[in-house]
Amino acid sequence: MEVSLRLTDYQTHLRIRQKSDQNEVWDPVRKKYVLLSSEELVRQLLIQFLLVEKKSRLTALSVERQILVFGQRRRYDLMIHDHRGQPNVLIEVKAPEVAITQHTLDQIARYNLAFDVSWLIVSNGIQTFCMQLDQTNGSIQFLDVIPDFSAE
Repeated sequence: MEVSLRLTDYQTHLRIRQKSDQNEVWDPVRKKYVLLSSEELVRQLLIQFLLVEKKSRLTALSVERQILVFGQRRRYDLMIHDHRGQPNVLIEVKAPEVAITQHTLDQIARYNLAFDVSWLIVSNGIQTFCMQLDQTNGSIQFLDVIPDFSAE
């Protein structure tokens, strides 16, 4: 089940500048301009969605932090932390030209081994999937909306 989400609605919230023949976008989480790749655009639009629509606290978000998965260094794309600062929602972002496949779902599931969160989101800006994991019985439920995590 896919989430109906038009991330392009949040483009007006982005701060973009041109520097040295490259476009950069302001990342409010990292508090700096970063290169505006197609994947970064999706990440920044998703951040704006979380801030504007879901009223997430900026301090509850973290971007591109290093983790260890099976002894290998990886970086997750985006995380929403709960009010205690604990990981709550793991988010994987792809460029629009990268299809969301089983490989993508397997990737975020592997990354979640480092956190064991109950919520996963995957988006390429065109397709977005939100999954709730039940660790008790190992089930995955695909949702048609992204819940409000600000109260958690």
